[in-house]
Amino acid sequence: MGLTRRSLLIGGTAAVGAFAVPRALGLPPPPPLPETATQRGTTKWRVNDTAPAAALSGYAQDSIRPGEPLRVRVSAANNWRGTVYRIGDYEGRGGLEIASTRGNAQQHDFTVDPSTRAVSAAWPVAAELTTDDWPEGLYVLMLRSKAGESSIPFVVRSASADGRTAIVASSLTWQAYNIWGGASLYKNMAGDFGGRSLSVSYDRPYDHSLWGRPISYSYDVPVARFVDELDLDLAWFTNADISRDPTLLSGARTVVSTGHDEYWTQAYRDALVNARDAGSDLAFLGANVGYWHVTLNGNEVRCPKDSGIDAKNIRWRDLGTPESSIVGMQYDAFPVSGPMVVREPDFVLFEGIKGVRTGASYPGLVGIEADRFYPDSHTPRDIEVPTLSPVTCRGVPTWSTMTYYSTPSDAKVWAVGTMNWTRGLTGPNADKGITKRSSEFVRLTTANFLAKSAAGTLPAAQRDVPDLPGHNTSGAA
Repeated sequence: MGLTRRSLLIGGTAAVGAFAVPRALGLPPPPPLPETATQRGTTKWRVNDTAPAAALSGYAQDSIRPGEPLRVRVSAANNWRGTVYRIGDYEGRGGLEIASTRGNAQQHDFTVDPSTRAVSAAWPVAAELTTDDWPEGLYVLMLRSKAGESSIPFVVRSASADGRTAIVASSLTWQAYNIWGGASLYKNMAGDFGGRSLSVSYDRPYDHSLWGRPISYSYDVPVARFVDELDLDLAWFTNADISRDPTLLSGARTVVSTGHDEYWTQAYRDALVNARDAGSDLAFLGANVGYWHVTLNGNEVRCPKDSGIDAKNIRWRDLGTPESSIVGMQYDAFPVSGPMVVREPDFVLFEGIKGVRTGASYPGLVGIEADRFYPDSHTPRDIEVPTLSPVTCRGVPTWSTMTYYSTPSDAKVWAVGTMNWTRGLTGPNADKGITKRSSEFVRLTTANFLAKSAAGTLPAAQRDVPDLPGHNTSGAA
């Protein structure tokens, strides 16, 4: 199946921030939008005026099937309204209004489990939205009152990934970093690691005070916007969905992990391995992938990060099963910042990208965390390292790498090795130093993988690796 190139045009005008991207000919079109939805895109899904948590907070399920009610729980000091947006391209604006609701002022408290410091809201349902005609994908519910805004990310999930490109949003990571109510898996509001939660719950809102918005905006939203530009048959899940039902990935043509897939249950890890070993291609669009082992019990995510408290919920590498055996490389360094540097200009995913050559440098793409290739027994043998980007972490030199390997099942596994990759998917990012040229490199490389994987034309990897030290971890935590 051949490749072509097209400019993304909306009414004869290039879409906002769009570059030409390759697509596979003849792929099924994206799912249709609900007829009742306004087709014109909007940017109102963005968080611009964060409300204090005590004045406006809310939450809903992290994932629902079409037709399953979205149950919204809200604590608000003033009357509020809520608007649901599906995240996609939508003329380059990123969102489409799907539904709305509203409610009255009513405030609620929360509880803290003294044994784990886990916060649970368990509020009554304030609004229930019917979702019969909602297409699968990533969504944001924006709550607004005179106090400001609060955002709730969630996924409308698919029944099956069979024959499709499955996008897996990292909701376990959303919760790990969520400090709403006083503590996350990292720290309490005072910044104390000793005051962290040993477990966190989905039964609470997302914090906006420290992170400004849920972490999904940096790592899941850009993926949803980008893949919506391509003619792919997409399935959508969260990694919590896969943890609850690993069979959801059965038969997937491709499985795509979004940009911060750090927390894995055993069931999720097994599902990725089973998909790969059955021939599904895998893509990891971030760094620090598959680092912590967690347990999901109902709506509670447990990860004490201390073998003295829990011998199981610690780093996968400390359990003798490092992430490199699946991803192709390991988490290496934080913080880092720098350009991505090409090592292998004839790499299959660089086809058609103008200016790719040995040593070509793409500003802003490495950071703030990075993974790298390690030449050890856990790393797949048939592997390529197409980029080799020198960086310094806390005064120690190291590298960020991209990897690509193949398996006896004919699966191909691609990992980008940097957190900033997703930030380049929707255009330049001045805050990260990502230029238009860097963004185009990210977009075209990603589109090449998705199109070739969907068409079944990805070639096997040819071992091509740099001579690097066996161990050089710099600042990984």
